[in-house]
Amino acid sequence: MRVWSFAEGRWNEGEHAGTPLWFDLHRADEQALRDLARRFALHHLAIDDCLSPYVHTPKLEDFDGYLFAVLADMADGPDGPLVEELDVFVGSDFLITYHDRPETPPAIEALYSAIKQGISVRPGVSGLFYEVADRTVDAMIPRVTAMAAELDDIEDRIFTGSDVRENHRRVLARRALAGNLRRLLTPELQFLLRLGRGEASVVDRTEIPYFRDVYDHLLRVDLALEELREDTEVALSMYLSSLNNRLSEVMKVIAVVSALALPGTLITGVFGTNFDNVPGLHSNWGFALMMTGIFGAAGSMAWFFHRRGWF
Repeated sequence: MRVWSFAEGRWNEGEHAGTPLWFDLHRADEQALRDLARRFALHHLAIDDCLSPYVHTPKLEDFDGYLFAVLADMADGPDGPLVEELDVFVGSDFLITYHDRPETPPAIEALYSAIKQGISVRPGVSGLFYEVADRTVDAMIPRVTAMAAELDDIEDRIFTGSDVRENHRRVLARRALAGNLRRLLTPELQFLLRLGRGEASVVDRTEIPYFRDVYDHLLRVDLALEELREDTEVALSMYLSSLNNRLSEVMKVIAVVSALALPGTLITGVFGTNFDNVPGLHSNWGFALMMTGIFGAAGSMAWFFHRRGWF
């Protein structure tokens, strides 16, 4: 657990009595979280949400004297961004952030770095809550942009015809990921709008415009995900078009081969009948004439097809 105190207009590491406090905890600090719950009279249902192994939908709950917010946070995964949960308790004189992984989330780490370097952040607990929410949302933008760039690369691969099946699978995966992210971010948009309207009594009135700014940033992420989802539909259409083109090429080759084999099939069928008086049956030149007719007819057809541009 890491503790910061707000004194003399800035946040300083360590706990000092009589000052607003910021506690940052992770899964290994379960007992410390329960101690803070008793200290600040936090509701046990909110604590249970923090300790649950499942990722909860973003939400904002207004308890007596404090807020409990669940923010969506993105982390890098093997197949793209992963959504993680960042729990925040906001009181009049305390802020508690809780995350499951022992690794500090990028948004919290960026806030640590800014405070240590003396970079100005919004004052007080409400201001720090804004900084956490703002950095969490801003961290999503480059990841969504990277997803869009990757999708453009997949479309190029589909267009050139390289590894079409694997690219089709990746497009479907990106489409599902974009849809899941949008479903998770929609509730967060709603409660950020509430904060931007000043519906939370714990949030200082001076911070209301800043939460509207966070809402605008998250709305940009949501629109980018919607655009990404539409782009996946285009990529899927490109895949189907490429597949149909390849199928047409194969069918054209099969049709040409079948057409060129047709004269030979016809001639051998005629001369293979079981009649003794077939013309040329007992001639020494019969077989040579038959083969000449077969290849001559096939060659003429091939020349005609080529002149028409069929292959």
